Amino acid sequence: MTGRQIRADRDALKVLREYLGAIIGPMHLGMIDYFRFPKRRSPWGGPFNGQRKRQELFLSVILACRPAAIVETGTYAGASTEFMAEVSKLPVYSVEINPRNLGFAKMRLRKHRNVKLSSGDSRGFLMKFITGEAARYMGRPLLFYLDAHWGEDLPLSDELSIIFSSFARAIVMIDDFQVPGDGGYAYDDYGCGRVLNREYIAPQLKQFQLAEFYPSTPSSAESGIRRGCVVLAHDSGVIDTLSAVSLLRKMSDKDLGRTT
Repeated sequence: MTGRQIRADRDALKVLREYLGAIIGPMHLGMIDYFRFPKRRSPWGGPFNGQRKRQELFLSVILACRPAAIVETGTYAGASTEFMAEVSKLPVYSVEINPRNLGFAKMRLRKHRNVKLSSGDSRGFLMKFITGEAARYMGRPLLFYLDAHWGEDLPLSDELSIIFSSFARAIVMIDDFQVPGDGGYAYDDYGCGRVLNREYIAPQLKQFQLAEFYPSTPSSAESGIRRGCVVLAHDSGVIDTLSAVSLLRKMSDKDLGRTT
């Protein structure tokens, strides 16, 4: 077979894939991907970036705060979603904006009856949740896991405003967040004014008088990719409960002085 024939075959295969993709649709392609690419079932090393201490931290927060449900923005391949559903047995609501990723996650989570997946932008999803499913949880703690930050759009600031405007007892964990005083934890940086750190969420910290909690585990003792996170809360009872979680350290006035 000549080089010209090989290129022609590749071009024909590309056209066929695009044709089938247009007919089947991206979500169904994602469902097929689940079986075609089994290695994608453990992205970033598994749940929570393969971080064992983060997994322990998440479970500790659930056991301490006893939320009525978990709300996740940014399903991606569903690895962390599956972990949440299995360890908590709570209702898990998750949204993914990429339809192909959503299809992949649908196949992964098809046996988990406590998981409800949605497609779309995280902000619209949260607003719809407020006017719909949230009614049954009003007055009870809810745990929000925010991981929809990716690419050009950065919805985190809006997500926080929507959540704390509607749920006084919300517990929010943000993935890929800078951990003050521990440079070993990686975090997302999308350029000037778009870094996932205290400065970026400063308006929400001030407006809602949020308490900040960071991992007490040093990055050197963490496994996996070692991405940072922060846990935020407004309700005094929730804050007291989180303060007793050994895997968390509350940001104090002394810490604030060192980081400003």
